[in-house]
Amino acid sequence: MRHWPAATLRYVLVGYVLIPLVINVGINAFFGWLLFLDRDSVPVWGIPSSVCMEIIGTGFLLPLITAAISSRVLMRHLRFGMVEPLPAKEAGSGVASRITAWVGRVLQGGSFVGCLRFSFVVLPFLAVPALLVLFVFAGDSMDRLALIGVKSVYAGLCGLVVTPLIAISLLSHRTQLSTVSW
Repeated sequence: MRHWPAATLRYVLVGYVLIPLVINVGINAFFGWLLFLDRDSVPVWGIPSSVCMEIIGTGFLLPLITAAISSRVLMRHLRFGMVEPLPAKEAGSGVASRITAWVGRVLQGGSFVGCLRFSFVVLPFLAVPALLVLFVFAGDSMDRLALIGVKSVYAGLCGLVVTPLIAISLLSHRTQLSTVSW
């Protein structure tokens, strides 16, 4: 991050960290309240309506919707020079470099299939830790306000992982993405 242009760093921190955090928390708090308005408590486990299903649904839909919106916006901003790509560096062989290269390739065109692929791949990394926390700490049911809190915090954390990953991946692999047409 120390070699990033200041404007690009600000662009990522504001547009791909702060704003999505507020949006994800707000939307998920609202939907949690709306979906469970008539219930005092919600079962932790079960189908079709439970805390577990909310975590899985959020863990899939949040990356899908975020990828669909963010990748298109970022690619358009790159194309019109509204943001600078990250400085070129030697391709690394580390895990982080491979992940960002894969995400950059999958999302470069902003296709729905690419966004679906991204969402399916990140789902286990987002949902499994949250489900393990539920398994260890949650009882049989959760009151509505606790569910709204859990859903909001989980969505915020998911967004803090997914959205910057998308931005960094697309900004890092701009040379591969220069052939994308709109």
